[in-house]
Amino acid sequence: MAASDDLDVLLVSNLEFEHESVEVTLTSRYIAIKKPTSQFCIALEDILAASSHTGPPAKDKICKFNGDYKAIEMQPLHSLAFKVCVVKHAKKHKWRTKELIFTCKDHATSSQWIEKIKEVLYGPGFSRPRHLLVFINPFGGKRRAPKVFEKVLPYFELAGITTDVIETERQYHARDTIMEYDLSTIDGVVSVGGDGTFSEVLNGLMERTNKDKGVEQNFRHKPARPGVRIGIIPAGSTDCIVYSTVGTNDPITSALHIIVGDRVGVDVNALYKQQDFVKYSVTMTSYGYYGDLLADSEKLRWMGPKRYNWSGFKKFVSNKSYEGVVSFLPVERSRSHPQDRTRCFSGCKICLRARLESETSESARDNNSGVDCWQSVEGRFVAINCVTVSCRCGLSPEGMSPSAHLGDGCMDLILVSDCSRIDYLRHLIRIPKQNADQFDFEFIQVHRVREFSFQPASKQEEKIFEDSESSGAGSSLQISGESNHSTSSNPTLRHSPSANSVWNCDGEIISHPNLHIQVHCQLVDLFARGVENKANLESEQPVCCSPSSGI
Repeated sequence: MAASDDLDVLLVSNLEFEHESVEVTLTSRYIAIKKPTSQFCIALEDILAASSHTGPPAKDKICKFNGDYKAIEMQPLHSLAFKVCVVKHAKKHKWRTKELIFTCKDHATSSQWIEKIKEVLYGPGFSRPRHLLVFINPFGGKRRAPKVFEKVLPYFELAGITTDVIETERQYHARDTIMEYDLSTIDGVVSVGGDGTFSEVLNGLMERTNKDKGVEQNFRHKPARPGVRIGIIPAGSTDCIVYSTVGTNDPITSALHIIVGDRVGVDVNALYKQQDFVKYSVTMTSYGYYGDLLADSEKLRWMGPKRYNWSGFKKFVSNKSYEGVVSFLPVERSRSHPQDRTRCFSGCKICLRARLESETSESARDNNSGVDCWQSVEGRFVAINCVTVSCRCGLSPEGMSPSAHLGDGCMDLILVSDCSRIDYLRHLIRIPKQNADQFDFEFIQVHRVREFSFQPASKQEEKIFEDSESSGAGSSLQISGESNHSTSSNPTLRHSPSANSVWNCDGEIISHPNLHIQVHCQLVDLFARGVENKANLESEQPVCCSPSSGI
């Protein structure tokens, strides 16, 4: 695109670039570089910083004057040149940086370009962070979070971003800090760790926002939208939130997304046990197989990450199923469906439309509870999985529900009815495969819903949990793969093997089997832009791509 097509030209100069004389134009959207035989543009959203360039020392020039050779004082090269650090899109969704060096005719021109670029990048057209609150969980994953942040810190310094860094010392340290911190002084909160660390930051930020805006977290409440974004520097075991919003768990890539001020709205679920609020969630909440797996793995923490494979094998062999009633409020199938084979990419039109409609649709649902639209399924279930985002990870590049969207205001409800081990195995082995429909079985139902609840048939375990909670034990137990912090105050999980299962929510066990979940459209904004594909990088107006679109 030629720079002349724009009316907001801010600066034009003839500079030297890659040993050629070029015309460089700065607009509010990009920098255009016009060579004698070609031209290209650099989007401002992909520029990290502009600064003076310190080049090699220049040799003195000499000339003959009145028969004597005298040295002529020469300005150093760095006073004439400036560098622009830009994002370089590498393979597999990774980002790296590259420096472009421009040489000017004088120091004043160089300074003018640097100041003008900074003025635009931190102007009203962009929402780049200047100061961040950072929580580092040194106990999560493989305990590498401090080293990971040390690796990405130079990028924040390059962009002139200051950070208030807190290394968490206990469970709920991040949440308690957020409740007392002056949020007006920061532009975002960053978690350095895994999905469990992010969950604590999310819940702390939501609780603080609701408190400040006078919102009571009671049954089917309408949460307030936080005024700051959340960033994630991945250092966990699965990092499914980063995989689902960025496409990779590379820490440098996530840091660069934060620096350039990317923004993507993500749906948030509110979970209730009976009618008491429990927590917020953005990934997957599972009953049955995955709940049993996580509960069993807590007894085997000495095995490390391998305990999940062993517990998964044990629970697969036991092939338990649990009886109950699932009630849900479905979305009109004409809008979207978990089996429509669409993919949520950066600039997704479905998510964009959902954000524009969210306030109206939420108001309509508040005025009409939709009792007549609710559906229910009764039976025995091997697993009940509620997926909010695709839940990608390194072992499952497409995720638990490949067609789930980041911000469509819906959840994908996956009901796996009682079946044989072989049938369930056929379902499990399809999950990590690309282009495989893991729901195409008679024993599986999948629905796109706005709200759902589960009522177990057995009351035995529910009574045990209520007695446990009334005696001082908590209603949930953090046993995620990243293990936020070791603590001796964790309650002991007690349940009858043949009665009910438990819920696995973001790696945290919710012991009460009677659960109600309601989704809130794009309640929080993350420092991300959604998973990119080739079409996104070549088009100024990315689309939500599907196999039928020909993209």
